Amino acid sequence: MPEKNKELPKVMPTMRAAVWYGPGRENFRLEQVNRPDLNAGEVIIKVQKCFFSAMHVRAVLVGHPKHQPPEIFGRMLAGEVVAVGADVTGIKEGMRVTVNPERPCGECFYCQVGELGHCINPTTLPSGGMAEYVCVPAALVGGIFELPPEIPYEEGAYAETLACIVQAMDLSNIASSDCVVIVGDGGVGLTFVQLARLQGATKIIFAGKHDDSLQQGLALGAFHAVNIKHESLRDVVMQETQGYGADVVIEAVGSGETYEQALTMLRCGGTAVGFGGTPPGTKFPGDPNLIHYRSLKIYGSYRYIPDHFRRALDLICTKQIDLRPIITHYVPFSNLTTDAVDIHQQPDCRALVIDFAKEFS
Repeated sequence: MPEKNKELPKVMPTMRAAVWYGPGRENFRLEQVNRPDLNAGEVIIKVQKCFFSAMHVRAVLVGHPKHQPPEIFGRMLAGEVVAVGADVTGIKEGMRVTVNPERPCGECFYCQVGELGHCINPTTLPSGGMAEYVCVPAALVGGIFELPPEIPYEEGAYAETLACIVQAMDLSNIASSDCVVIVGDGGVGLTFVQLARLQGATKIIFAGKHDDSLQQGLALGAFHAVNIKHESLRDVVMQETQGYGADVVIEAVGSGETYEQALTMLRCGGTAVGFGGTPPGTKFPGDPNLIHYRSLKIYGSYRYIPDHFRRALDLICTKQIDLRPIITHYVPFSNLTTDAVDIHQQPDCRALVIDFAKEFS
């Protein structure tokens, strides 16, 4: 049996956690559960911040095909190391950290062909960050990263989402002087604007339905903002490119309509990156001749690899991107199961953080 930490009996044997028991708000409950034991090679983190995302909203309301109850959600987390198991080096109690929540196995078919993001048997956190404590298994301890003191916990916790975006940017092959269209004005879209600017794009067209977010996009580096409720995005793109079309279109909405539109806005030889996940059963009647005669390059972007996580965290820690306009809302941990879904669905919520330090009576 693995060696147990002898000091653990001195602490409370239970902790609070938000447990998901299946679809329905009444099945998402704050409970007392067993606090994780510490074995050799493991690390326990006291969670300070964790994100509540659109995936969690969907799971609470209607369920999710990739998750089976009961489960404690929360991959995007940051906190303080409170216990370090035997044989762990480089990690000390009191460190402010975030953690890469998955590691590819390196042995399955997809790992062998270099598609690490589609690993069939990845190691993942057995229990997520919507709890007071998280135990990081030995296989993931190498993915624990210390945060500089000036980086807030919530910014460190954003690294997993940013890693996914970094992968999409790699697929886009954006070059200097490119015209890049970003469809979707949520927090992800605002992140794409900044990375496209860092990658050298000089003409970034940012499209969505919310004027406040579109204005933020302009402040973060977009060349033109298009409210698609009032303007034709395709007309704007063609006008700005002398009728040729964009070099790159990034779909960050997740609808059949925007996926189809992305193909119509590309120049010959242009690249479309599908980042947004759509509801099950979504279809779109794309024209295959657009792909054939215009030699379009079309990529889907899902998940990330360890190098993307490291690069994402470096972007955050060196303050090359501004997350203040993206992380807009907070919910105290004690109010998580009652309020988070409603807060996330507010039109002005771009990213919602669970705050473990702030409690309401």
